[in-house]
Amino acid sequence: MCGISGIVGQDANATFLKKLLEPISHRGEVKYRDETLVLSGVAVGAHRLAIVGEPTGKQPKQSQDQKICSVFNGEIYNHAELRQELTKSGPFLSLCDSEVVLRSYSEWGENFVQYLDGKYAIAIYDDEKKALIMVRDPMGVKPLYYAKYKDSWIFSSEAKSLTSIQDEHLEIHELEPGTIWINGITTRYFTPPHFCQGQSSDLPTSAYIPELSDYLTQAVKKRIPEEASSVACLLSGGIDSSIITYLASKIHPRVVAYTLAAHNTPSSDLQAAQILCDRLKIEHIIVSPPIKEMQDFYLQKGVYMTESFEPVLVRNAVSYNFVCRKIVEDGFKYCLCGEGADELFGGYDFVREVDVSDQDKIIWHSLSIIHKTYLHMADRASMYTTLEARVPYMDKNLVSFCLSLPPKARINGDINKAILRELFQDELPESITSRRKSGMNEGAGFGINSSKESIYHNAVKDYYEQNPRAYDEDMALCQKKASHVSVDWSSIEEIYNLAQFIKLGFIKQSVSQR
Repeated sequence: MCGISGIVGQDANATFLKKLLEPISHRGEVKYRDETLVLSGVAVGAHRLAIVGEPTGKQPKQSQDQKICSVFNGEIYNHAELRQELTKSGPFLSLCDSEVVLRSYSEWGENFVQYLDGKYAIAIYDDEKKALIMVRDPMGVKPLYYAKYKDSWIFSSEAKSLTSIQDEHLEIHELEPGTIWINGITTRYFTPPHFCQGQSSDLPTSAYIPELSDYLTQAVKKRIPEEASSVACLLSGGIDSSIITYLASKIHPRVVAYTLAAHNTPSSDLQAAQILCDRLKIEHIIVSPPIKEMQDFYLQKGVYMTESFEPVLVRNAVSYNFVCRKIVEDGFKYCLCGEGADELFGGYDFVREVDVSDQDKIIWHSLSIIHKTYLHMADRASMYTTLEARVPYMDKNLVSFCLSLPPKARINGDINKAILRELFQDELPESITSRRKSGMNEGAGFGINSSKESIYHNAVKDYYEQNPRAYDEDMALCQKKASHVSVDWSSIEEIYNLAQFIKLGFIKQSVSQR
C-alpha cells in the first residue's frame, strides 16, 4: 500500500515530484517515505506502507533493461501464483507484489491487468513505446487522479497533490474503475454486468447459499496474510461488518474488533458488537473519542482529508478516521471492513421505497458509483492514519457472483440483504441478522446524520453563530464558484463543506468527477 505520484514530460524533475508527494505523505510509513526515481522526462515516487515483501519492496520498480518503470498502490492477492508463472522468464529480485506487477506488464503488455486479482492503482512508463500507462482496479478501491500540466502528464493517489499546483486552468480527472489509460486514451477492461444475467430466478434463494458462502470466505481469507499475528476488524455490529468479523475469526486464531461508540451514551452499535464478540470470544476494543475533538477535526480537516463536500461522507470519514487512529496505535497496518455490502445486496432503506421493478436499477447505480462514495470515504479516512482498509465485499469474484443473483436474493418483501441474513441465520445472533441498518454516527451514538442531533451539524451551527459574517461569505463563494454543482442550498453543513472544498482547490476536478 502506498501513495504514488509522478510526472511524465518536460516538467519531470525531483523538485516538482516532491511537491506532488508532500500532500500525501500520510499514505506511507515515515521510514519508507519519498522513494523516488527521476530520469530524463520521467519522475515517479511513492510513500510506502510496507506489507508485502517489506525488506525488498522499495519503489519505484525498474525492469532489468531499465526501459520500463512502475509505481503501484494496492495489493495483488494472487501475486504468488503469478510469480510462479513468471519465473519462467527469469528470477525475481524480491518477494513484493510490486515487482510482480512490473513483470506482468513486461510479459503480457497492456493485457497484464486481466491477470491481476486485487485492488490497485498502477502507473507504468514504457520508454521504448514512449507510453504512460495507468490502471485502476475493477471496483475502484484504490484511487488515482491525473491532469495535463503544460506539456506533461501528472498523477497522484489523491486530488490534494494536484490542487497544490497554482494553475487556474488545471483540470483534475479521476481515473475510472476498471479502466486502462494510455497517453490520454482510456479503455475499459471491466464493466460490472447488470443484475441477474445467466441465473434462473425460479430457484429458491437457498440454492445460491453454498456458493455465496465459498466466495465470501475466500474474499476474507485472501485478505489475511498467512504470517499475520493478529487481524483487526472494524465492527459496527451491523450484519455487514459482523459477517466479516465472524469469517475472519474462523480463519485466524486472533481477531481484534474495534467499535466506535460515544462515551456514556446508549449505542445500538456497541450493544450488538459486544454480543457478537462475547459469542466469538474475541478481543473487543471500544473507541470513544472526545466529541469536541471530533468536531474540531471535522471543521478543520474534514473536507481536506475526505476530498468531498457531501456531509454524509465527511461525517463518516471523520468518525472512521478516529477508529483507524486507534488501530494504528495498536500496531496494525491494515484492517478488514464491511464497506460494499449495501451496494451489492440493496441495504439502503431508500431502495425499498421505489417500485419493485426499479429496485435493481437503483442498487446497481449505487454500486457503479461506490468509488465516489463509500470506497472513497474509507480510503481517505484510513490512509490519512497510514492504515489500509481491506474491503472483502468488493472482491472481483464475489462481486461477479453477486451480480448474477436474482432480485429476491437482495430484497424479499420488507427484508433487504435477504440472502446474507439467511446464510448466517444459524451462525450469528438473531439480533444481528435481523438488525436494521443505521448510519455510522447514529449507531455509534453521535446523532442521526440527517438530523440536527448530529455532532457535526451542531459544530457547523456553532461555528456560524460565533462567526455571523462567515455564512454569508461562504454562501456567496459557493454561488459564485459552484453554481454548476448540485447543492442542497438549505443545508448549512453542505454550504460550509462546499466553501472549504472551493478554497482547497478541489473544485478544479472536472464536473463529471464530482
